[in-house]
Amino acid sequence: MAYRRRLTLLAALVLCAPAALATQTKPPVALTGPEIIAAFEGKTVSGVYADGMAVRESYLVGGGITYWDPYYGSRTGQWSVVNNLFCTFYDGMTGGCFRVERLSENCFDYLAQASSEQEALTPTDKPRYTARAFIEGKPSTCPDEVSV
Repeated sequence: MAYRRRLTLLAALVLCAPAALATQTKPPVALTGPEIIAAFEGKTVSGVYADGMAVRESYLVGGGITYWDPYYGSRTGQWSVVNNLFCTFYDGMTGGCFRVERLSENCFDYLAQASSEQEALTPTDKPRYTARAFIEGKPSTCPDEVSV
């Protein structure tokens, strides 16, 4: 009887392990322009820059942004999508255009790729990790703690 229970447990572990590993090792998926708009328009994200500084942005319908971080404080700006890159520019501080990668259901990495919308048309920079964020109002699925 004990042997049968161990065998059943071992079989369950063997059958479940590939599914568990598959969800943990999925490569990030770069979002297309329409996917970026569907994911972020009208929503607020909370995240952390590569240097550990917190950030919060609301991507308003129509292309406006409200922005906050502890260094610059509150700002406004504009967002757009150019050539499958998510461009964000702010009043009184720099911005840029980013490749957005979905790591999991509600976890996104931003990788800087162009410094202007014009440059986004033919980006030459290699993408550089900039920040990780999740959409507020839903549980974060980021592998590390991301909070503001």
